[in-house]
Amino acid sequence: MLAVLAVSCGRHAEEAWSVPELPSLSLAEGLAPDEAGTGRLTLRRASSDGTGRAYAVRLEHEVRMRGRGQAPLAVALEEEFDLAEAESGTGNGGAAVEWTVRSPEVNVDPAREETKSLLERDLARVTLRRPLTGTGVGPGEPADGAAREVGESMDRLLAVLPGREVAPGDTWPMRTSSARLPGNGAAAAERTGTVRFEGVVTQDEAGYALLLAEWDVAIRGEGVLANQPGRVLEGSGRGRAAWLVEPSTGLTVRAEAVEATHVRAEVGKNGRAQVLEQVATLRSELARKEVDE
Repeated sequence: MLAVLAVSCGRHAEEAWSVPELPSLSLAEGLAPDEAGTGRLTLRRASSDGTGRAYAVRLEHEVRMRGRGQAPLAVALEEEFDLAEAESGTGNGGAAVEWTVRSPEVNVDPAREETKSLLERDLARVTLRRPLTGTGVGPGEPADGAAREVGESMDRLLAVLPGREVAPGDTWPMRTSSARLPGNGAAAAERTGTVRFEGVVTQDEAGYALLLAEWDVAIRGEGVLANQPGRVLEGSGRGRAAWLVEPSTGLTVRAEAVEATHVRAEVGKNGRAQVLEQVATLRSELARKEVDE
């Protein structure tokens, strides 16, 4: 998103910008742990039997950008797509999952047909391979453009599991890192927080582990922004997520996450550097789907 919109960023306004307030999570509203589901569970992702899986993913971005010399820019962006997931065996590279984007649909407000078609085309080309660990899907190779955004979205939408037995009320740390700008020594968003096991809840006559997470975001480093060298001057944020996890497999079946960030980056070189500033709020949702035969 930052690279797509940077060319249209705007001049500095008078008011100071900071990390936006986080929206509430609707997934966990009204979900109460079952009284009978107060025992201990082992939460670890199990290897699949080779069958494929699919997820429906929805992302909503609200972004404001500014810089010197142009009008401020505010854009709302919605992306919807399906992810086909396949799990590979344990070769020398270890077990891995592969995500392929299907049927992407993008809406941009204000309407920008060129941006819409560009983002849909880039999403339709995404196949992303990530390593599988005993507790879930780990960070993979740095990827550019839409692949990076898909990977970063799944970092927020797939539950961070402890890989051990837990009881309701138990907590464990989460720490993820994802590239924010491409290039050597790429700028990264580091997420550090805590996950809490609330208990087992019943939905559609099935029992799922309800996990709630909160984290802080630190963004730092260098990379390429709008085809120019860039470096993060300051970047911070916070986020939260609710995950419903199938206890027997450790698979996330539904998820909702929100994240808010504030970033100032210097772009350009040879005395022509410009400071760009962005505040953004991202809402994301995931639902596991039945795989089409």
